[in-house]
Amino acid sequence: MPLAAQFAVFAAGLLILVAGAEAFIRGAVTIARRFGVSPFVIGLTLVGFGTSAPELVVNVAAACNGSPDLALGNVVGSNVSNIGLILGTAAVVAPLAVQMRLLKAEIPMMLGATGLLWVLSADGELGRLDGGILLALFAGMMVYLVRFSPPETPDVKEEIGEEAARKRVPWGSAALLVGGLVGLVGGAELMVRSAVAIATAWGVSELVIGLTVVAIGTSLPELASSVAAAVRGHADIAVGNVIGSNIFNIVLILGVTTQVAPLPVPADLLALDIPAMVGFSLLFLAVLANGLVIRRWEGGLLLAAFVGFVIWQVVRAS
Repeated sequence: MPLAAQFAVFAAGLLILVAGAEAFIRGAVTIARRFGVSPFVIGLTLVGFGTSAPELVVNVAAACNGSPDLALGNVVGSNVSNIGLILGTAAVVAPLAVQMRLLKAEIPMMLGATGLLWVLSADGELGRLDGGILLALFAGMMVYLVRFSPPETPDVKEEIGEEAARKRVPWGSAALLVGGLVGLVGGAELMVRSAVAIATAWGVSELVIGLTVVAIGTSLPELASSVAAAVRGHADIAVGNVIGSNIFNIVLILGVTTQVAPLPVPADLLALDIPAMVGFSLLFLAVLANGLVIRRWEGGLLLAAFVGFVIWQVVRAS
């Protein structure tokens, strides 16, 4: 198949993937509200999972198709994209003021998960035992966040709960849920197959394709939701969405992926790309610690750092 056709297949897969994620989360939120689940828990679990679902299904598809570098590159690249591209863009649209709780709880969790991934990867492989550790950490984080969560603010209730609460058609929601899941799986399969073909045609590694093209594509749901939240003045939702997604990507998505197939960790990823992801996380912490506000110029700084990361990947590939 010509290279242009592979790009068309990749774009089609991405569109199906994003549409599937949107349908899945709408159906899941409505059903959860029907059974009395609180808006905070919905936001923490279903919305967080919904925006990370593209990364999950792409990784599982990559593992099943024997492309572990694509799976690892997708997670590392998505976490870099979340901080550099998504938060940077959202902050340029509108400055993001957040609560101290993010510095005390969620950001330390994100940094801890990022550091743990670096440690577990040091032996050159993420095996099923490593994945089990990540999944256990994910379960512990969810229990902690639900148990010690603050009361939902009116903004959060409005953003997550009210629209879903007005919908009372369980069968329609169930159809959205199933249709969204089909779209996620089908779109991921198209993306993975075309990404591997593009990497082969260009003569670059699947790791670089995963770190850039696939990672940016699967981060689009987070980009859309964070920018929308920033426009509406819901900074905590915009920033919390990114933090939650980065945590999910490491502890849940890599945890699940390694249960499908162990992932060998390329030396370049361990020596260069994971440290870059750690660096972006520390830059995020430094920006937030400067007054609990991500200002427009700081958003521009994050975007510039992301552009530099992408250029670096292109130079490496060439």
